[in-house]
Amino acid sequence: MERSLLGRPNATLGSGNNSANDELKQRFEAALKGIREEFDDHRESINDNTNEIEANYELVCRLDAKVDRLQEQLEHLQLSLANVLGSPAQASAQSSIGLDEKEKEVFLVLYTGSDEKPLTYREIAAALKESEFLVRGYITNMIEKGVPVDKKYINDTAYISLDKSFKDRQAKGNIVHLSQRTVREFAV
Repeated sequence: MERSLLGRPNATLGSGNNSANDELKQRFEAALKGIREEFDDHRESINDNTNEIEANYELVCRLDAKVDRLQEQLEHLQLSLANVLGSPAQASAQSSIGLDEKEKEVFLVLYTGSDEKPLTYREIAAALKESEFLVRGYITNMIEKGVPVDKKYINDTAYISLDKSFKDRQAKGNIVHLSQRTVREFAV
């Protein structure tokens, strides 16, 4: 018989206690295995849902691009029809401006931020987390595409804003084709 540290016989190491410990250990391992399986199932369902959300998002983006192309083609058809019939085209078709996504972001900064005072390139770049060089390029592209941008120089610093009447027309007719997705992503 084994002796404990105090010199007494150690009676707790009997075979009855070992089987109880083994049974408890088996129960514990079974419970852990069940929990692990539940976590694995949960993780798989989260991954499946994430993949489905990504697929839906890609589909919505493709649909949005197709709608934009259809809108451009419709406007082109309206202009062509107006030329054939000899009637003036609608003002909204003539004043349609196609901007890429980054140009739309710059446009939104100017549209929302230049009400109180014109913005500098540095302020626009900071709002978009872009370089001033890129912002200058985007604004130049916007001007070339027909967006009426007002520039004023004070002490060798350019102050940029959108033409007020153009802002009003944009609010009424969405001239630059801002999608809800672009506005939501900009707001975030």
